[in-house]
Amino acid sequence: MGSKKLDVLCPCCETKLQVDQKTGEVIWEERKPKPEVSLTDMVKDLEHQKKEQESLFKKNSANQKERGRVLDEIFKESQKHVDKSGEKPLRDFDLD
Repeated sequence: MGSKKLDVLCPCCETKLQVDQKTGEVIWEERKPKPEVSLTDMVKDLEHQKKEQESLFKKNSANQKERGRVLDEIFKESQKHVDKSGEKPLRDFDLD
């Protein structure tokens, strides 16, 4: 009885595999050819990535400044509500 062969397509790299069903061995594979990328395309991609990173940095920087401003406002509001009598609150240690 001959071994049965399974044809499988890898979902990640789209490689076509032929696998022996009994042993699980890969008998044959055909890799998808990688597309040729020119140097100018690589440079354009790098410039695009650099612009994206700069815009993300500016956006995050602005968000952090806004967050700091909001936290300062919350802190100042909280300071207004603090008891200004000058008396220290009782601690558990003081009650003994």
